[in-house]
Amino acid sequence: MSSSTQELRDRLTQAYALPRGPARFAALDAVFRHADAAGDVPFAFSVRMNAISDFHHGGDPTRAFLAFSWCLSVFDRQPELVGGHHAQRLLWDFKWIVWALPQFPDIPLDRTMAVLDDMQRRYQLAGHSLHAVHQHRWLVAHHVGDMAAAQEAYDRMLTAKRDAMSDCSACVPSGQVRHLTSLGRFEEAIAVGEPFKRGGCSEQPQWMLSELLTPYLQTGRFDQAVDAHRDGYRRIRDDRHHLDNLAQHVLFCGLTGNEARGLELVERHLSWLERPSSPYAAMEFAASAALVLGRLRASGHGDLLLSRRSDDGTRRWEATVAEVHDEVTGQARVIAARFDARNGNRHQSDRIETRMAAAPVTEQLPLTVLAGRPTGTTGHVDPKLAALVERVAALTVAGDPAGAARARLDVAHTLRNAGRWEDAVEAAEEAVRSLDRAGLRDDSVRCRYLLWELYRRAYHHRAAARALLAKLSQLEHLPDGVPPLEAILEDAAGSMHGEDAVTHLLTAADRHRVNGSPDAELRVLRKALVLLAHRPPGDPAWTVLRRVDVLGAAEEHPSAEQAGKAQAAAARLLAAAGRLDEALARLDAAVTWFGSEELADERRAARLHRARLRLRAGEPALAEAEARELLAEDADEYGWSAAAILARALQAQGRTDEATEVLAQHDIDADDLDDDDFDED
Repeated sequence: MSSSTQELRDRLTQAYALPRGPARFAALDAVFRHADAAGDVPFAFSVRMNAISDFHHGGDPTRAFLAFSWCLSVFDRQPELVGGHHAQRLLWDFKWIVWALPQFPDIPLDRTMAVLDDMQRRYQLAGHSLHAVHQHRWLVAHHVGDMAAAQEAYDRMLTAKRDAMSDCSACVPSGQVRHLTSLGRFEEAIAVGEPFKRGGCSEQPQWMLSELLTPYLQTGRFDQAVDAHRDGYRRIRDDRHHLDNLAQHVLFCGLTGNEARGLELVERHLSWLERPSSPYAAMEFAASAALVLGRLRASGHGDLLLSRRSDDGTRRWEATVAEVHDEVTGQARVIAARFDARNGNRHQSDRIETRMAAAPVTEQLPLTVLAGRPTGTTGHVDPKLAALVERVAALTVAGDPAGAARARLDVAHTLRNAGRWEDAVEAAEEAVRSLDRAGLRDDSVRCRYLLWELYRRAYHHRAAARALLAKLSQLEHLPDGVPPLEAILEDAAGSMHGEDAVTHLLTAADRHRVNGSPDAELRVLRKALVLLAHRPPGDPAWTVLRRVDVLGAAEEHPSAEQAGKAQAAAARLLAAAGRLDEALARLDAAVTWFGSEELADERRAARLHRARLRLRAGEPALAEAEARELLAEDADEYGWSAAAILARALQAQGRTDEATEVLAQHDIDADDLDDDDFDED
């Protein structure tokens, strides 16, 4: 039985409710299958076109290949089904496909070249410049090591006219930096790349910062290199799409005497090699990891243990540096050999062998405060922070790993208190690893809570914040210095939207109920109602509403303030659903709860809301009466809003002269009465 259009749309909505990654992609595959089975070609085309970007940026180019090929075939067979927007998108997406094809050694080069030729043909037919075509011919030639062809395509790109099909103003120079770096023209690379290291599109500035690392190092610009590493890495640390760029940062650590930092990166991302964005990206990362681990092994740290886990998180184990070094070295060589067999030369094998054996550019380049970066800003040294860093070093030398770990946590707190957020993140990440190794469970949890607080401040740490919150939520005991889990969940919901926020609030409410705290439970449920009022009500909304009613009817009911606020929030939910009579009844209850003088402000706000709803319910006379009473009671605080409602109520009753007089008395523009915000519930 085929699916209806509405069923297909519902499936699509459910798919995009999932986080970007395997679960969403599998759900999208199911949408494609159902659309194909239903014979709904326009819908199937549209959803695949939109999914190509998701697959590309989500680190799954194989799915992008399949969706793109299907759409291109439909475009050629049934062009009347494809609008101009999608036709342009297809031409744009050619670039993503050509970028990805060489990264899969099982895809023959002649197929990639055929796609490139088809791209050029279509661009010419559409009247576009060949700027993007030359750029991608360079990319393929550069990949296979044909530097003569790469230089020819590069030169043609530089002289071709940019147009709407060209990559953004920062992405094109990123490719130029890679080309110039491969030729050892480091000064030119920096001159081309530096003006574009602040951003550009969704790929920037992280791509450009990664490309600039080697030129900066090779020209002795160590401060710029450190800044590019710190800023660039934190932008991509949670993004599989940038695994090849992550490899540049691991390489950077291996070239600057930062094997310990490199080990952290390897440990964090090693599981991604089970499901890499492409074999090429896996080879890049494995080769860089081999450099770092090889240097650790050569310095006598081959027995050092790495914490490992499977990519799906279901299996955890430990392995030595020496074991992982052998593993990634072998993996890099095997993949490189596959590329060489496809490309007909040893370019990739020679390149990765050179990387794995690269000599350091400098003996030690401090990356973090704990590793020796200056402890102050603008030349000022923070004596307290400097003393703490020295204490870490002294305790480490004295053979006191527990004391050193706790001192690292002190450094992280001090940096947090000074508003040096990213420095604090790095210090806390170092601290939590050392606390875990020292077996200091309570301090480790305190450090993870600090990290969660720091992560949630920045958008680029959102995935890490979510993962850390999940870990905190699984703990049976939280030590002193860490708020109760219900408080953490309520706090987390305040910076979230949608289902996650509601889920956290309901979990917090459950914990408050177990703890016998009706006031706190009702406060959290009220926050959930406020979130639910901004979208169509469903089962979660009414579940929360029933819980509010049960609490309000209990013998040991919450305080009048919390009960009243909960009824007011319930009124907003019901009003958003169009159930105005029930909403008004809730506001009646809220006004009653707010009966004391201490809650006069809350009472007036509820009455103001009730007056608005009475207008919506077609009861202008009652709205007029409520507004007049509010004006008489507190003209200073609620005068403007009450007067606006009064004017609207008078207009609804045909008393326009009186309405005009009210507007003039309160200096209200008549146009303000038509503002959508006026009717906001």
